[in-house]
Amino acid sequence: MTIDYLPVSWDEYHTLARTMAANILTDGVHIDEVVAISRGGLTLGHLMTDLLSVPISTFTIQSYTNLQVQGEVKITKPLTTPIHDKHVLLVDDVSDSGKTIHRALEYLKTQQPKQVTTLTMFYKPHSVFKPDYFAKTTSAWIMFPYEPTETAVNVIKTMKKEGKSETEIQTFLEKHNFHKDQIAFVKKFYSN
Repeated sequence: MTIDYLPVSWDEYHTLARTMAANILTDGVHIDEVVAISRGGLTLGHLMTDLLSVPISTFTIQSYTNLQVQGEVKITKPLTTPIHDKHVLLVDDVSDSGKTIHRALEYLKTQQPKQVTTLTMFYKPHSVFKPDYFAKTTSAWIMFPYEPTETAVNVIKTMKKEGKSETEIQTFLEKHNFHKDQIAFVKKFYSN
């Protein structure tokens, strides 16, 4: 099965984040605190805290085991900042299956926020959860600019399983905006 990939540049990432922040501000939504799901929501959460001029808190949920397999969704590091009676903006990178955000909302309810608004950079149409704010809809595997090593490792493993040659893998990665030095780093330190 061939995977469709969507490479996202830093410029595009920042533009999409500003657009979502502008939508929140235009809608008159008053956010007291950004709560970012670590790891995927950290970069977007950092941008949202800057764009909305509000504090940020984080907690960690882990679920993905590789490109196509989502494992059990677990809270592995709890929220340490009180959010009781606050309107929080729950931020993650993508609403893929929707399980992570669903689990995050269950967890946040135990912290008794006044209200939770949800935001992801991307929304996948098969997700069981549609965020209040999202920038784009896609079914592709998103290649975020802040995780080139992780993405390259997973792409290489997947393409090797598909029987692709080293040349095909190199060409694919370069075509999807990976620099030769990034590819060499991954091959040197993470390739089996």
